[in-house]
Amino acid sequence: MKFWLPKEIGFCSGVKAAVDKALNVTGQAYCLGEIVHNEHVVRQLAEHGVITVNSVAEVPDGATMIIRAHGEPPETYQEAARRNINVVDATCPSVKAIQKKAAKYHADGYTIVLVGNAAHPEIKGINGWCDNSAIITDGKTPVSLEGHEKVLIMFQTTYDTRFFEKSLQNISTDSVKTLEIFNTICYTTTVRQNYARILSQKCDLCLVVGDANSSNTKRLFDIASANTRTILTDGSIEGINLTETRNVGFISGASTPTELIKGVFERMIEETKDTAVETAVSDEQVEIAPEVVASEEDRVMDKDEALLAKAVSEMKEGHRYKLGQRVKCRVVLVSDDGVYVSIPSSKKEGFIPNEELAMDGNFDVVKRDLNSDSVLECAVISLDKGITLSKKAIDERYKDDELVEGIKAGNEFECVMTRVGKECLTGKLGSYTVIVHASQIKIGYVKNLEQYVGKTLRLVVTAPDKVDDAKHVIFASQKAILLAEKKAKEDEFWNNIEVDEIVEGKVLRFAPFGAFVDVRGFDCLAHTSDLAWFHVNNPADVLEIGKTYEFVVLALDREKNRVSLGYKQLQPQPWELAAEKFPVGARVVGKVARILPFGAFIELDKHIDGLLHVSNVSWEWLDDINKALKIGDEIEVEVLDFDAEHKRITLSRKSLLEKPANVGGHGDQE
Repeated sequence: MKFWLPKEIGFCSGVKAAVDKALNVTGQAYCLGEIVHNEHVVRQLAEHGVITVNSVAEVPDGATMIIRAHGEPPETYQEAARRNINVVDATCPSVKAIQKKAAKYHADGYTIVLVGNAAHPEIKGINGWCDNSAIITDGKTPVSLEGHEKVLIMFQTTYDTRFFEKSLQNISTDSVKTLEIFNTICYTTTVRQNYARILSQKCDLCLVVGDANSSNTKRLFDIASANTRTILTDGSIEGINLTETRNVGFISGASTPTELIKGVFERMIEETKDTAVETAVSDEQVEIAPEVVASEEDRVMDKDEALLAKAVSEMKEGHRYKLGQRVKCRVVLVSDDGVYVSIPSSKKEGFIPNEELAMDGNFDVVKRDLNSDSVLECAVISLDKGITLSKKAIDERYKDDELVEGIKAGNEFECVMTRVGKECLTGKLGSYTVIVHASQIKIGYVKNLEQYVGKTLRLVVTAPDKVDDAKHVIFASQKAILLAEKKAKEDEFWNNIEVDEIVEGKVLRFAPFGAFVDVRGFDCLAHTSDLAWFHVNNPADVLEIGKTYEFVVLALDREKNRVSLGYKQLQPQPWELAAEKFPVGARVVGKVARILPFGAFIELDKHIDGLLHVSNVSWEWLDDINKALKIGDEIEVEVLDFDAEHKRITLSRKSLLEKPANVGGHGDQE
């Protein structure tokens, strides 16, 4: 059985900041509504002294009031100021940014359209910042904006990304003259919904950890349950049937504490005794959707940009063009300075300067062959004063097309990534757009695609049909190259490692069951039971992430790709050293570590305790050992017996004390 645990778990940054602010409040405070929709968090804050209320009216004058992550309308702040209430604003920064946009654009005369749940506190709060005048839609019901000239469209941060495009299609903007669209769906929401989609296709059971009252958690459940058996749990695994289950995926809402997810994960590990854990979904081969290619422009656009371009193109003012965009245009007039052209779906004309007509500079030759029937393929190079185009730029793109045949044959090539598209990176190779899906960039999950813009990737196509000559698109993968190189390294690793071999390894990360260690580029596991001669609760008590240690190879399993390492085996056993350090008859000083009715355990050395029986504390009879000793006392004792086999040391204190003359008979404890 494999467990799939995404790297993106626990609180999102907005929720974490909100909870931290609430926990930093000293004394009693009142939270206006649940700070986040999670019972465990609300209960934790209640124990901290935070009382959840439903309205400002329930907050006493002069008290401290917390504004939850969902945000509040201006009226809440105004009433708080009037009643001298101290406000701790824990509004999520993303929500705060939407509130500011709503206020600004409303003041500028825009009609605000909010796509989301009208009953959700976030939407209610945002609506307050535009004088409660917003048009609120669930995105599924058609909305007409007839009579509204200036419109701003925004989305609830936890809106389902599956319906993003459809929701815009349901909003009629035919009469709108000025349209602004902002995709305000939270990045964390988008990432986790993608996890839910991918994991639910990979796994035969998905566990969605979170509160049933959380809208983002419920959406994750809805997404996953459409593909596989899905269970929503608040932390319990009781009653979960794992019969014939091979892959279990973990998904968490943005308001779910990390410790809750970790608890479920650890209990599942303990339940199954299975340590085959995958920590990312990126190894899944996800086919890129055909709609990622903008057919009109033969290029890939960012989701927001594509939808915005589509919406604006339907407006009466005509199509909005972008720098670098490829367009086909018809010649209108040939002048001394250049060529004037008409642009499809636009009332505006474009201009091609002489210097942008030919690669070799012979623009006169080009102009001589042009007439009113001539159609040119050009690229937009300027929008400062009208639309300036370049034929030369397109011709330069085509000059590298000769490389494509080699690429079809499997040749490795390089390409600079120039922009972020829909879950992908894009670049240009001649006239071709190179598309690298997020899952094909590297071995592992890529959280931030922007970091690769301007970077050169080593690429290969995995099959000839990954090159679309009709649309001039190449679907490429860097991961395929990296996987091949990794396979070669793994083969070398397995051919050169042996059981009982002492190796150097760098500690990479910790898990509840041990430490993952890099040995010659390969992930190996040092189980907690093999880290030290004493019981280890946390690998961090023995090892440090990033440091290099010596380990011994305990076991090799190439079929399962597992290497077991030992650290304690290279360390001296404490009890072997103790036999030399604490022989029978030795007088030593120790610290009282624990006290029980029958005696006290004395810490002689780290992880070495000896038993001082109550009868060996003093010559006088003790009905309560606590009268003679307390935890933390440093006392001198004598070693009476050392049992290495059973790891027992018997101690005496009274043997070092002078026997009182009156002790004997019934009172003698010897």
